[in-house]
This record gives sequence, C-alpha cells and structure tokens, in this order.
Amino acid sequence: MNPLFNQLYNPMAGVQNMISMVKAAQNPHAMLQTMVQRNPQVQHILQQSGGDPKAAFYNLARQKGVNPDDVLKMIK
Repeated sequence: MNPLFNQLYNPMAGVQNMISMVKAAQNPHAMLQTMVQRNPQVQHILQQSGGDPKAAFYNLARQKGVNPDDVLKMIK
C-alpha cells in the first residue's frame, strides 16, 4: 500500500514509523531534540502549548483523532 495513502487514512501509521525511528536511534533524546530544533512544525506545535511537550503531545493527538494512551503503549 502507498505510504502516503496509509498516513492519510491511518494516522497511527506515521506515529508507528516515528516510534520505530526513535527506538532505533543510538540516542533517542538527542534525536528528538534535533528534530524539534530543525522542524518549524514541531516548534510551532510546542509554542501553541506554551513550550510544554506533554501538553503539545496530548493536544496534537486529540487534533489527529489518536488516543495518546495508545501511542504511549507503543513506546513501552
């Protein structure tokens, strides 16, 4: 199946890809920090949540129609 089609109709597909990348990284924290610094979309999402990453995560999950607890279970 086309990855773009998959992301449009299954918002969890993008999340699963990101989780796989973070788990595979030698330093996941540094990878996420770099992503935040280099990605204007991530910076904007954080700014909208007052710089609180947890609030940004829950707000974005709600906007995308994704249960944040499902995402957190995938990380563990």
